[in-house]
Amino acid sequence: MKVKPGGASSAVQEGDRTEHPAWEVESRGLEWVADDERRGSPRGLFWPWAAPNINVIIVTFGMYVAALGLGWLSATVAAAIGVVLSFLLVGLASLAGQQGGAPTMVTSRAAFGYHGNKVPAVLSYLALVGWETVGAVLSALAAKTVALRLNPDVNPTPIMVVTFVTVIVGSTVVGAYGLHVILRVQKWLTLVFTALTGVYLVLTLPRISFSAIGHFSWGAFAGSVAFTATLFGLGWVNCAADYSRYLPRAASRRGVVGWTAFGGSAPPVVLLMFGILLAAGDPAVADAAVTNPVGALAAHLPTWFLVPYVTFAVLSFVSASIMDLYSSGLVLLTMGIRLPRRAAVLIDAGLVTVAGGYVAFVAPGFFAPFQAFLTVIGVPMAAWTGIFLVDLWQRRGHGYDRVALYSSAGAYGRINVVGVGTMVVATALGLGLVVSEDPHIGPLLGYLFTPAARHGSLGASNLGVFVALGLAALIYAIAHRVTGPGRGRIPTRNQDRQ
Repeated sequence: MKVKPGGASSAVQEGDRTEHPAWEVESRGLEWVADDERRGSPRGLFWPWAAPNINVIIVTFGMYVAALGLGWLSATVAAAIGVVLSFLLVGLASLAGQQGGAPTMVTSRAAFGYHGNKVPAVLSYLALVGWETVGAVLSALAAKTVALRLNPDVNPTPIMVVTFVTVIVGSTVVGAYGLHVILRVQKWLTLVFTALTGVYLVLTLPRISFSAIGHFSWGAFAGSVAFTATLFGLGWVNCAADYSRYLPRAASRRGVVGWTAFGGSAPPVVLLMFGILLAAGDPAVADAAVTNPVGALAAHLPTWFLVPYVTFAVLSFVSASIMDLYSSGLVLLTMGIRLPRRAAVLIDAGLVTVAGGYVAFVAPGFFAPFQAFLTVIGVPMAAWTGIFLVDLWQRRGHGYDRVALYSSAGAYGRINVVGVGTMVVATALGLGLVVSEDPHIGPLLGYLFTPAARHGSLGASNLGVFVALGLAALIYAIAHRVTGPGRGRIPTRNQDRQ
């Protein structure tokens, strides 16, 4: 049976039995998903959120948390809090897709205005492309490590290039096909990743240690929470509704939040704890992870597992990049670019090729620019998250005006001064309360700290992320109220593409 454009992408979720070609290309871009096209159950959200977060590189992120100076127990608790709370935000944001039937950055127009929403859309686009770049770079580093282990005399550059291109091409192809193929691929990748991760953990188990390293401080604890929250859930909130917009309105809201949060947070909590314990048992690995995170994790592996390891690493980055590319393509369209969704995905792939090529083959280090990227982009996205979720909560009894989401002449107007202004103020304050070790970005941050606080535990706390999130939510809640029913007629196809 032939389904309507876009409806096929929900058919792969549990509870749906609609027949359609397994590899049908999704033709829908930003268009509203009508009620008769919605299918599936919230359980289907587990797969797309679990697959990109069952990744061996997360073990390295656990080492980064350990480097903040906490003991293994307090570091694990802080990391778990950051991951779980941040993915709860993703789950809550997913309700916008179920309620609004549109991608995340389209429903965001309700809080910022049709044109005002282009400010967070640009930042969201940079964040998603940045994460795609990180995945491509780490895959190239993984291939380099394995190649040198197998043959120390080999020139690793060609192998790195092939791997780098493979990640970009693989994620681009699946992202271009659309959501229904993404959900199919992510389900199988989740199962494969779980098995290979189990093998890796067993092989690495003798190297972990429960030794009481580090000491507790509230600054380091808060910094660990903020770091992991920025690293995980806060990096996904801006595309949460993209994967729930095909669910029926009658589907359980608790299920939408719960399955999203569980799929996204359960794997990282385990892997982060393992990385923290590995840093305690093998400090040399933690030191090496600063410049070559994937390679550091492979140093102790037996030769027979090296090829499966690099395959696992590359596929993991493809899994994450698939979702980023799909969502970044949608975000590009919300910025006013008039292109088919598939063409937008190709533009993103080109940007990742250029940026990732520089970082992988020219830039000298990884951790400092990586941490700087997370910090700088994390603060405004935290502010956007606070505004977006408050606006969503205020609309719980009204819903979204369908016409206004797709027209600057609608009820949401061209620019919502309250939304844009709140984001600017919260971001400015937040960036003044974070620091970075990157020599280029660091001097521009932390301008609200005293010199002593900047270099102390308060500076390490990434306080600005919390301030931006909480302050933005508070200001917007006080200054803005949703009034009226907010329910318009279904937009025409031309209105959808404005």
